[in-house]
Amino acid sequence: MPKIKTNFEVIQALKAWDIDHVYGIPGDSIDAVVDGLKAAEDEIEFYHVRHEEVASLTAASYTKLTGKIGVALAIGGPGAVHLLNGMYDAKMDNVPQLILAGQADSDVLGTKGFQEINLPRLFEDVAVYNKQITEDDNVFDTVNEAIRTAYTKKGVAVLTLPNDLLTGRTKTDGDCTVDTSRPELPVVDDASVQAAGTLLNKSEKPVMLIGLGTAGAKDEVREFIEKVKIPTIFTLPAKGILPDSHPYNIGNLGKIGTKQAFNAMKNADLLILAGTNYPYVDYLPDKDIPCIQIDVDQSVMSHRFNVDVPLLGGAADTLKRLKNSVDEVSQREFLDDVLKQKKTWDKWMQEDMENEGSPIRPERLIAEINRHTNDETIFSIDVGTSTVWSTRYLNLATSNRFIISSWLGTMGCALPGALAAKIAHPEKQAVAISGDGAFQMVMQDFLTAVQYDLPILIFVLNNQELSFIKYEQQAAGELEYAIEFSDMNYAAFAEACGGVGYTLTDPEDIGTIVTKAFEQKKPTLVNVYVDPNAAPLPGKITKDEAKNFAKWAYRSMKEDKKLDPEDIPSIKTSLRRFL
Repeated sequence: MPKIKTNFEVIQALKAWDIDHVYGIPGDSIDAVVDGLKAAEDEIEFYHVRHEEVASLTAASYTKLTGKIGVALAIGGPGAVHLLNGMYDAKMDNVPQLILAGQADSDVLGTKGFQEINLPRLFEDVAVYNKQITEDDNVFDTVNEAIRTAYTKKGVAVLTLPNDLLTGRTKTDGDCTVDTSRPELPVVDDASVQAAGTLLNKSEKPVMLIGLGTAGAKDEVREFIEKVKIPTIFTLPAKGILPDSHPYNIGNLGKIGTKQAFNAMKNADLLILAGTNYPYVDYLPDKDIPCIQIDVDQSVMSHRFNVDVPLLGGAADTLKRLKNSVDEVSQREFLDDVLKQKKTWDKWMQEDMENEGSPIRPERLIAEINRHTNDETIFSIDVGTSTVWSTRYLNLATSNRFIISSWLGTMGCALPGALAAKIAHPEKQAVAISGDGAFQMVMQDFLTAVQYDLPILIFVLNNQELSFIKYEQQAAGELEYAIEFSDMNYAAFAEACGGVGYTLTDPEDIGTIVTKAFEQKKPTLVNVYVDPNAAPLPGKITKDEAKNFAKWAYRSMKEDKKLDPEDIPSIKTSLRRFL
């Protein structure tokens, strides 16, 4: 039986699973793997990022966009620690990921050697597969098992690789075939479908909340809600599953949601949860109304809300069968009332997008971005106020993609997401929208876009503060503190990296500069000085939130001895959201 280098077994397993690129930073304890990648560079491209966090975040984003497993590597010790943020993003957004972590040589493990960390223990919580290889392991089979487990359990598989165990030679039979088939989705039983249909036929005020689990059922969602006349709300990562232009799409739910979505949810007499384990239970119905839940994961049934009819099955098949089991509704008074509220809300949003005030309003910027994107644009959105403006004002079709760190909510996710978008779909626009605070966390990897000629376009909303945190402090009745930071010339930074940079300060220049930015064929950054007092107010301000805003204003005058009227959100907007 012939022998090959042990590190090549890792590479053979990657190729067997059709993995064509890896993100990471080389170094001594992972260099055996990197040496194997060098030998296979015509088949597997290595993207050398500037920080390991960006490697794992980009890998997670790539999987969100394609469904294919993303792979990241790093040395043991500090490199492995840096990977954790993107690993948790993958875990919490339920996407498969493979991590190849270097480790000290096997003969010094346990001796407190240089950069030695107990990596299996470090990764216990984040991983669905967590193994440090030994000299007795078949490396090809181990990598194959790790990847299969990541796909099956929709999570992170980690292989900790003592470098010396990959530098020898091992016997091989040359068989590199693997079973790449995916687990079949469960199929809901007829009795459950009929029970759900009966509930729906009796309902006068049904409302539907769709999550990312319906991504493969876009047509079925639309056909179902049109037949039964159901106002439909989307969770944040599900934006675009139902077109923003669809008349029954009443927006997002929660603090960054719409007023009509809040009201519809609170007035409903039947809740349908489809492909979501929505965590913010305070925004679900207050009363214990009947509930239908559609999901492929039994463990999420009744996790957030008491479910009367669980439908364990894929969204596409289940919604199609449920649609066929219910009566068609020609008119629904509840929907008509919700759509009247939506019409008012849309009028308010249009007013926001036409606001030519100075400093630049973020809503006006998003309106201009809408004019230059198309139905294939991929949007990578950061966490913070950029989330609010993007969710409310971007106008998406079902063919657009909208990615974000939705459950971990890590700042700094927009740039890695844009890198992944250009790698996955080089022919499509990749637009990132980030706050200045979030961009600063990963800005060094704008260089990665330049190095690999990935013409991303990133808009940095510059207000020299952690704006979302500011309004969280206000909403909690707390004084604003530790939210401001110094400015820098982000456009000059982009130019220094070898990209293109623009600075936008005057509302009259929005159209000209955004047009120029979209025309570029290089990585481009637009540094937009936005109004720091553009308040990301909730769609519906509750009584407790109003009380806390009043408490913040009182404490600001009493304890800080200052309250700038410019810091107070618009009375007109506040009353609209409260009443």
